[in-house]
Amino acid sequence: MKQLTLILLLFFALSISAQKRSDVLFGKIRFDSLSVENIHIFNKNTEKGTISNKKGEFNIVVKLNDTLMISGLQFYLMEIEINEKILEKKYIEIELLQKINTLSEVEIKAHNLIGNLSIDSKKFMDTLNEANPLAVSYENIDFSVPSKFVAEQLDPDRLPDVTDPMIPVGGDLLGLASMILKPLAKEVKKIGKRKRDIKNEEREYQNNLKTVFENIRSEFSDAFFIKTLHIPLEKIDAFIIYCESYGIVDLFLKNKRIELIDLLIRESNNFNNN
Repeated sequence: MKQLTLILLLFFALSISAQKRSDVLFGKIRFDSLSVENIHIFNKNTEKGTISNKKGEFNIVVKLNDTLMISGLQFYLMEIEINEKILEKKYIEIELLQKINTLSEVEIKAHNLIGNLSIDSKKFMDTLNEANPLAVSYENIDFSVPSKFVAEQLDPDRLPDVTDPMIPVGGDLLGLASMILKPLAKEVKKIGKRKRDIKNEEREYQNNLKTVFENIRSEFSDAFFIKTLHIPLEKIDAFIIYCESYGIVDLFLKNKRIELIDLLIRESNNFNNN
């Protein structure tokens, strides 16, 4: 009898010891067969937690009957109780359940707008004030006068005559004018920029042209023009300019010296005979 009692006491002690024994539990978090990181794993009994890594892996100290809370921003909260089977394997895989966010029912109401900004804005503000007494009021805005900023962006010469009875006044006119003139203003700006670019290119070309003429005279030397081409010293510059229309600049810049010499010899006769 005493032996039986001792056995029961020993079994009870071992059972209590097993319940109190703590082990490190390894686990992996998945969703749709993919590993999930930054998932919080919290032991409610020990009040200690951890976070899954890039591979979805984690480890946490647990004992029998502990409860783990698994939470993530896009997933439903899960609770898992540690049983003997989990404790024996010391490993657990957890499959998360994703939250599906749904919109609340939206009711669309007609506001009976008529297309006139001054009248429709008043109706719209009345509706807002009924729903929210803190809604912004438009009562201090004069829709018949364009703002200074918009007026500066528009060309006064292109604005329609506001006294024309066929044209609506106020906010509608402002919106219409802005819609029509803004694309036009952009195109005008592009044309102005292109004209400036053309002028700059022409100026640069003329400057380069002078340099090319000087380089041609310097490369062939005055002796070549005087003795070979029979061009007088004071007419060398005029002769080079005369040859411009025959492609002298292009031949020089492309380093076609033979073609250039042929052109100079040929045109020197024409130049001298004029």
